[in-house]
Amino acid sequence: MGKFHRWGMILAFLVIIGCAYIGIRMVFVEDKDSEVPSVTGMQIVDAVDALQEKGLLAKVDKVDSALPADTVVSQNLQAGEKVSRGKVVLLRVSKGGAILPIPDVRGMKFEDGVKKLSESGFKVDKIKRVTDKLKPSGTIIAQNPSSPQQVAASCMVSLLVSSGVNGESPFVVIPELRGNDRNTAVDMIEQLGLRLGQTAEAPSSSVPAGSVLASRPKSGTKVPAGSAVNLTFARTPIASELADDVPPQQDNDKERAEAVRRVVIKETEPTTIPSKLPEVKEQETKVAGAERRGETKEEKNEEPVKETVKAEAPKEAPRAQKPAQPPASAAKLAKVRYQVPPLTRPLSLKIEMTDEMGTRVLKDGTAKSGEYISMNVPYSGEARITIFLGGDFVWQDRYN
Repeated sequence: MGKFHRWGMILAFLVIIGCAYIGIRMVFVEDKDSEVPSVTGMQIVDAVDALQEKGLLAKVDKVDSALPADTVVSQNLQAGEKVSRGKVVLLRVSKGGAILPIPDVRGMKFEDGVKKLSESGFKVDKIKRVTDKLKPSGTIIAQNPSSPQQVAASCMVSLLVSSGVNGESPFVVIPELRGNDRNTAVDMIEQLGLRLGQTAEAPSSSVPAGSVLASRPKSGTKVPAGSAVNLTFARTPIASELADDVPPQQDNDKERAEAVRRVVIKETEPTTIPSKLPEVKEQETKVAGAERRGETKEEKNEEPVKETVKAEAPKEAPRAQKPAQPPASAAKLAKVRYQVPPLTRPLSLKIEMTDEMGTRVLKDGTAKSGEYISMNVPYSGEARITIFLGGDFVWQDRYN
C-alpha cells in the first residue's frame, strides 16, 4: 500500500506541473500560427472578411485621405507577419472628400490670415493668444496643421496669436459684410474672434432679401477681440413702404396733379392743393342763396375777405407744423446686460455712457464673480456703453 500511495503522489504532482505549463503557455506565450494578410487599398468590408478568415479581429479608425471613402489607407501590422489567433489589427480607413493644400499664414496679421484661410476653404477652430516680445500684437505665430501639407477640406485650423509684450488685447477690423447672407456673415465675424450681437430687419431693394444691409460697428472700424457685431438684414419692402414719385394718372385735374407732384418731391415753398370741387361752383351757390335772401351786395363785399384768408393760409402752415416735430432729445432705452466672468477676488466695476448729453457714470462699485448686471438706461441720439473691470477696458457697445 505504501508503494501505491507513493506512486500516486508522484503521478498527481506530474499532472499538476503539466497543467501549470499548459496554462502558462496559453496566457504568456503566443501561439503564432496566423499570418496577417495585406488589406491596404481594399474596401473595409472585404478587409474585415480577409482578417476573419485568418482568425484575426479588426479595429477601424477613420482618417482624412484623398482615397475614396471606406478604403483602407494603412494597417498597423505588416502583411505576412506571424501572430496568434484573435489578434486585433488596427485599420485606418479613408473618410473621403477633397484634399486641399493648407496655406502658410505665419507672420501675417490675424484678420489677414483668417481671410486667407477662409478663401482657401478652411475655418479657424481654436485661437490662443500668448505674450511675445518679438512679434507685434495680433501677429500669427504658429498654426496647426502646419504648411506645406495636404489636408481635408473640412479640417479645422488652430492659430497661436501674439498679444504683444504686455499681453494687451489686440484690435480687430470689422470686415465688409454688406450683401453677404446670414451664414457667411456670421462665419466671417466668428473667424475674426468676434461674436454676433443683436439682429434686426429693414426694408430694402438694393440688396437681396435675407442678406446683410448694414452692420454696427461699421466696416473698417477697429474693435477689441470678442466684441459683438450687430447686423441688420434686408427684407422685401411691402407696397406701403415703396415711394411713389409720380402723381396719380387717373387724376384728370391738371392743377391738382401739379400740386400733388410738388408735395411728393418735397418742394420747400408752400403749395395749396385745390379741392376736387371747383371753387367757382361754390361761389355761384353762395351767390344764388344770397339773392334769394336779398343779401347779394353784402356777400359780394365779403368775398375778397375770404380770398385773403385763403391766400394767407399757406404762410401759416409751416408755423403750425413746427410743434409737431419730435424733440431732438427724445429719450430711448439702452438695455445694458453684462455677466461678470469668474474671479478669484472681487474687482472694481465701472460702467459709463456717452450720448448727446455728455458722459455719465451708470455704475461705479465692486463686482463679485459671476454677478449679472442688468440696467435699462434712457439716452438721446446715439449712445456708447463702456465697461471697465479692475481698471481695465473689457467691453463696449453702441446704441442708435
